[in-house]
Amino acid sequence: MKKITKLLMLSFVGLSAANANANANANAVYTVEKDILFKTVEAREIKLDLYLPKTEAKVDGKYPLLVWVHGGAWKRGTKDDIPTKNPLLLNSVLDEGYALAAVDYRLSGEATFPKPVADINDAINYLHDHANKYNLAADNVVMMGRSAGGHLAGLVGASNTHGDISFYSEPKYRVAGVVSFFGPTDLLELGNKGNRPTSKKSSVSRFLGDIPSEVPELAAQASTTSYINSDAPPYIQFHGTVDKRVPLAQSQILKHALDKYGIENQLYIEEGVGHSAPIFDTDKYVPHVIAFLKRHYPIK
Repeated sequence: MKKITKLLMLSFVGLSAANANANANANAVYTVEKDILFKTVEAREIKLDLYLPKTEAKVDGKYPLLVWVHGGAWKRGTKDDIPTKNPLLLNSVLDEGYALAAVDYRLSGEATFPKPVADINDAINYLHDHANKYNLAADNVVMMGRSAGGHLAGLVGASNTHGDISFYSEPKYRVAGVVSFFGPTDLLELGNKGNRPTSKKSSVSRFLGDIPSEVPELAAQASTTSYINSDAPPYIQFHGTVDKRVPLAQSQILKHALDKYGIENQLYIEEGVGHSAPIFDTDKYVPHVIAFLKRHYPIK
């Protein structure tokens, strides 16, 4: 009798979980096409996930495109992270009617700068070329990312306005804005946190292929701050005051450069939190992202 009762209980639990998953899917504000292959390097396939709203597209029957770049110190992480690490942000932008592409790129264990940046650019060019297939308005995009992904998103955004970039193919799109959560902006400065040069084993050294101070020109080439000019897109940044992995100074340095050229930008600082603090994916900050998008990349 006890075995039968236990079996019934397990069946009920399994049924309840299935119903919960079904309800969650029914209530989702989006659909997602997983693992779209946009690039192959030798035997390495690089893919993206495309999230589309369930609402009707409002820009000539197409969805305006946001591009999400995952974090992970340039050495780990995946496009699959966003539903768990930034669920409120993901649901909020899709609920507004934006499409979002979460892209993978080669990590530092397999490639150094500038190859990961080239991967992201190629992903966006691919979506531009296949915009009709996915009902995307991909002439303009907003770059978004967290941590190392914030750096890469910011770098693509800033360099997009330059016509002489040699480390990725010509972009077919224009960056309308950048959203960065605690992303590095000046890699030479990042490699000298506390005036103590980093080691070759550090994340930034692995990304560049050497200690930043040993390759200052390369570090500058990989820094968002190197490309800020009067044509730079607007930025919105979020950072904690006790972030030890990416010091607050990184966002402040970029803000200073943007202010110098009169580029509209915002920096939201949260007191007493460190790197990847959950507070940044809450109702305290996500509405600021939505307001930024509506201002610089409105859905008509």
